[in-house]
Formats: sequence, structure tokens, C-alpha cells
Amino acid sequence: MHPGMFGKALTTIFGALLLVLLVAGVARVAYWLLAPLVPILVTAVALGVIYWFIFRGIRRR
Repeated sequence: MHPGMFGKALTTIFGALLLVLLVAGVARVAYWLLAPLVPILVTAVALGVIYWFIFRGIRRR
């Protein structure tokens, strides 16, 4: 086993670990920023569906 081989494997593992940590950090920040908006989005979608059912249902009959 020559010295350069082990160092390359360690560099690859370290790079992959850094990438995973970066993705996890970005996901956590995105969740932290978007979490307050989720109830607003759910409410908007629910109201839209109710509106669509009421007005489309009445006009078709």
C-alpha cells in the first residue's frame, strides 16, 4: 500500500462528510425559515378548495 492511496480515500470521505453536513445545514435553515409559512399555506389551500367546491358546484347544477 503506497502512502498516496490512503490519503485520497480519507480526502474523499472527508469531502463527502462536508457535503452531507452542508446539505443538512441548508435543509435546517430552509425548514426554520419556511416552518412559520406552512399553516398559512395549508389554510390558503383549504380555503381555495372550499371556494372551488362551493362556486363550481353551484354553477354546474
